[in-house]
Amino acid sequence: MVELGSAFRGGKRPHLLYVRSTRSYNIDRMGGLVPQDWRYSALDIYDLENITLDDVDVLFVSGMHDQIFMKSIEPKLVAYLAAGGHFLINGHIILPWLPCLSPFKTVSPRPFTNWMIRPAEPGAYFGRMDFENFHRHEGILGQYARGYTDVAEGGQTLCLIGGPTADGSIHEGPVDWVWQMPDGGKVFVHNGDHIEQFCSDPRYQPNLFQDILQALIGTDEASALDKDTAPGIAG
Repeated sequence: MVELGSAFRGGKRPHLLYVRSTRSYNIDRMGGLVPQDWRYSALDIYDLENITLDDVDVLFVSGMHDQIFMKSIEPKLVAYLAAGGHFLINGHIILPWLPCLSPFKTVSPRPFTNWMIRPAEPGAYFGRMDFENFHRHEGILGQYARGYTDVAEGGQTLCLIGGPTADGSIHEGPVDWVWQMPDGGKVFVHNGDHIEQFCSDPRYQPNLFQDILQALIGTDEASALDKDTAPGIAG
């Protein structure tokens, strides 16, 4: 829950802006997934060029976003981040459009366990999740993600994907990570299409999407959850 009296860029309630494309998953359902004590709005990705982001706390970027366009407005996006705005980015990055991003790398699907998601430093973002179950969307591994990007220097690896390859080497990397610009906002990266489809129905707890949003706007997410006692992180 949002703390009463907290000051956000969007006012007394945090504001999530959903940047959508014609191929975005949940294009008409996203508003129902956002916490009720948040402000929610949505717009076409190409409108980003001409609007102000001064009142946006979290900019949610669909996995199907136009990376060439986002690269063309990189200075504006960097300025938003430097001013304290946060990003929640989905998708396979081919053309890095923020300095902290890097190109997507796939991992081998054999053995199948390579596509099983494992906790690294999940913090409050993934700390309530049961890692044995949440990534098996409709019982199928690989729908959550099939690769990773390198975490930006100084960032936090939340979850890992990958494992042994045919030559016996280990190929794994951060499928989900978060990085904070010094004196600025945070960038959460999910190297899959749609993180909001996993364990995020508002009727159920834990709620992955809402946990991620609350951790993003939190001042110290590491202290928000005791990793040693959280469910689903034993190992």
